[in-house]
Amino acid sequence: MPSDAMTAAAADRMMANAEPVKLAERYEIHPSAPLAALNAIGGNAYTAKPLRDKRSEAFAIIGHGATLARTDIAATIASLDNQAHMRLLDWGMVDWPASQGRRLCMIFERPAGKRLMNSLTEATDPIPEDHLTRQIIHPLVAALKELSSRGVVHGAIRPTNLYYRDLASSSLMLGECLSTPPGYGQTVLLETVERGMASPAGRGTGTMADDLYSLGVTLLLLLLGRNPVGAAEDEAILQAKIERGSYPALVGQMRLPLAISEVIRGLLVDDPKQRWTLQDLDLWVAGRRLSPKQPQVPRRAARPLEFQGQDYWHCRTLARAFARHVAPAATVIEGGELDKWLRRSMGDDARAEAVANAVQTASTTGKGGSMAERLVARVCMALDPGAPIRYRGKAMMPDGIGTMLAEAFLRGESPQPSAEVLANQLPMFWVSVQSDFKPEFVPMVQNFDQVRGLLDRTGHGLGVERVLYEMNPTMPCISPLVAKQMPTNPAELLRALDWMGAGSERHKDPIDRHVAAFLAVRHRRTDEMLYTQLGSSIEPMRRVIAMLTILADVQARTGTDGLSHLAAWVVSLLDPAFRRFHSRPHQDNVRKLADSAAHNGRLGDLLKIVDDPEALRRDKLEFEAAQIAYREADAEINKLRQSIGDRNSIIESSGRQVAAIVSSLLSTLLVGGIILFFAF
Repeated sequence: MPSDAMTAAAADRMMANAEPVKLAERYEIHPSAPLAALNAIGGNAYTAKPLRDKRSEAFAIIGHGATLARTDIAATIASLDNQAHMRLLDWGMVDWPASQGRRLCMIFERPAGKRLMNSLTEATDPIPEDHLTRQIIHPLVAALKELSSRGVVHGAIRPTNLYYRDLASSSLMLGECLSTPPGYGQTVLLETVERGMASPAGRGTGTMADDLYSLGVTLLLLLLGRNPVGAAEDEAILQAKIERGSYPALVGQMRLPLAISEVIRGLLVDDPKQRWTLQDLDLWVAGRRLSPKQPQVPRRAARPLEFQGQDYWHCRTLARAFARHVAPAATVIEGGELDKWLRRSMGDDARAEAVANAVQTASTTGKGGSMAERLVARVCMALDPGAPIRYRGKAMMPDGIGTMLAEAFLRGESPQPSAEVLANQLPMFWVSVQSDFKPEFVPMVQNFDQVRGLLDRTGHGLGVERVLYEMNPTMPCISPLVAKQMPTNPAELLRALDWMGAGSERHKDPIDRHVAAFLAVRHRRTDEMLYTQLGSSIEPMRRVIAMLTILADVQARTGTDGLSHLAAWVVSLLDPAFRRFHSRPHQDNVRKLADSAAHNGRLGDLLKIVDDPEALRRDKLEFEAAQIAYREADAEINKLRQSIGDRNSIIESSGRQVAAIVSSLLSTLLVGGIILFFAF
């Protein structure tokens, strides 16, 4: 088996010799001309040439396929009219030689200048305060205001995603935010405490307040020209933010220029309700100076709670320790030590009651996973309501559960932890412990309740696969049958299956669990009862007819023609449907008609041939008539056989007949002789 280095070298040679790839005859992407300086977290950059507007400079980002891109907001981003935001020019799927399949391609306006920072670990020239204000803050505030007006969170504000638009470094360009979920490419340094505790894929969409926090850290790094915490580990950075507050943890004893210090301090307030807003930034840009925000120190206990050899003074740090050591945490909780510490040392009866509710509901609500995991997950939420849901080593915000599930599938990992979060109703409990009710909680809870019901049903078109596509509207179908083609809608799925039908996959069913779930979500017009006929326990004839019915309906409604390979694939599985015709000549005729329909790629015609009620009715009547005729003939044969089988009866009957004939002849001769005698 070749090594990874050999495989990478072969891929490099393939890309070096690859022909240009076209995106909808509008752009030409050159795989042989990579642009490493413009690589994104979610994909690599390549030279792109417009085929129509020759004046514009462009480059392409080709998605890795290991993360879920934000194509749902692509149209909104493309419509932005702001010079401070990197313009999205086009997007779509292209055939990519390195993957021997399709990949998402996004075409962006190409910056002429360089990145402001190539890495968060490198040192660069500090940006002077006036330059930072005029060329960084002013344009970024304008860009964020337009994003906010469109209801879009950027989720990727960092020094390594900022570019100079021109070689003179006179104007700024905020980089792309589409190739990954919000916050996915951000380090803990750039995220709020709450989002920093979540896994990158589970941070959720977030809010504009989260973007403003990232802006504050970005301004600090650009002002200093370096990372203020150096090579500190993420865990140490997060712990410092929790215990001291973000501003003191990152700035420490450094003296910042007064004006810019006011902005950074305001943006790094940990309480989102106290953090500066876009309006506050607007006022500051206009020259108004605002009162500095003082960091809020978390409530400290009178005495620590000892756990795993460490002393814990705060609920948030204790909750993090519990999440890392589930079994010992369950012992502490069930033994009553936590309740005593909350009531006596913390003096927080409300928090103690929330923990008691968590303990009670852990044993009565939800299913899946161990009792200890469910208990500790709920108690951690009661101790630290703003933190993500932590369960079985995963941490996710409620609105990040869908992307966590998507990442598990895309990376070939088990989706079970994310599925159990839903099954155990942990998002509902998270909402219940929040101190501030938000209107968006209502539809969120309703959605979680709906998908939890889908998890309980394990048939085709249901289960965790159905939840995956319900929670991720931009998720391509990742069935092993079509994963390389990355179909994003039913029509593309049919074409991908047709492509597979030309190969050696005909021994498999064209609808597996992923295909069924994808179509159940993306093509809701199909009767869902058909998906219940796809299970392995269903009679083969009913299963293949259900498959054909679903595919034919999708083809008819999407107008996808030329599916001859897919139709031939289905025909190869239709033997049970052919055999339900009793007449051999009829079977042969139906097979010929099916082959003809398959050649034309018309699944609807194929369905009419093999599932024609009138033809089946005639075949049934003819078969019943043949059965009656057979029974009558069989009865006659049996009667003859019975008669032939009774030899004594035949001999006796034949003897009597012969005797009667002989006696009759003798009598006739005797009478005739007597008459002749007396006559002469």
